[in-house]
This record gives sequence, C-alpha cells and structure tokens, in this order.
Amino acid sequence: MTFTIDFNQLARVGKFVALLGFLLPWVTVSCSGTEILTATGVQLMTGDPQLAGPLEGMAESQREDAEPSIITIVAFAVAAIGLLVSLASRSRTAAAAMLATSLLAAGLSYFSIENMRQEMRRELTNETSQQQPEENPFFSAEQQQQMSQAMASSIRVVEEEGYYLTLVSLLLAALFALLTLFTRRAETSSTDA
Repeated sequence: MTFTIDFNQLARVGKFVALLGFLLPWVTVSCSGTEILTATGVQLMTGDPQLAGPLEGMAESQREDAEPSIITIVAFAVAAIGLLVSLASRSRTAAAAMLATSLLAAGLSYFSIENMRQEMRRELTNETSQQQPEENPFFSAEQQQQMSQAMASSIRVVEEEGYYLTLVSLLLAALFALLTLFTRRAETSSTDA
C-alpha cells in the first residue's frame, strides 16, 4: 500500500488559509514609534482602518475617510476566484489555476502594502510643501519646513501577521500547485512508456 500526497488539496488549503489571513491585522501605521492606525485586510478593502493610540478616541466628524484599497480588493478576488476555479475543475486545470492565481494574488498583496506606503509618503510630502509656514518667533520658515518633512519621514507602515499569513499561504499554494503539475506530468509520462 502506497501513500500519496494530494498536493492539489494542500494548495486549496493554502489558498483558504490565505483568504482567512484577510481577517487578521495586515498593517500598523506609526509615527515616531507611536501607533496611530491599524487595519485588517478586510478593513483595507472597505476603507475603514481603525485609529489607535492617541487618535483612538477621535470623533467620526474629525476623521478623514480612507479610500478602499482597490489593489487589496483585487488580490482577495483573485485568490477567491482561484480557489473556486480549482474546486470546479479537473486536477491539472485546477493546479494551473491555483498556480497562476496564487502568484498573482501574492504579488498584488505585496504591491498593495507598498502602494499604501508610497501614497502616505507622497500625501504627507505634498501637504507639507503646500502649507505656508506660520509666523513663528522661534523657527524660521525653512526650519518649519524641515521639521514638517522630518515628521513625514517618521511615519512607518509595518506589516502584521495577517499580511504575512496571506502572503506565505499564497506562496505555499503556488508551490503545491506546481508540485501537482509536476507529479501529474510524471504520472502521464510513466503510463505512456
């Protein structure tokens, strides 16, 4: 009796775990070490990150509405579609779909966080360059501008466990799908011989 591993099933489990990763924290934004915002993958998709630390009690009327992350939405959709296609198709087609959608979703997940990081920096830089320094007896206009830029550079976006779980699970799903394709090819070539 031989025991065979169904890599396609493992790829499906990896894809399912990756989708669950969207429910966990994806990012934390901090300024000078003080946490100011947290968001799960779902909160990034809906544009509803949660204020944290000293900003936590801020009233809804004072908050700026965040925009939904289209890239995160597409990453989730690609992962979900890949899982559904793999469940509805034969093993080789399922493995190919899992491989393609896993790699694409992993790339989109990575790009969504990098895009968020760049957008925040660009927005803060634009805000500081457009603001006219106030009359201040202690600091010159140039010094105020430099302090604003230093504040903008102290903003950090840190990836959290949900993001890493999603990314690693998608890469594992791609690996298992690739193994499925290779084992199927080996099986067909051995039966032909």
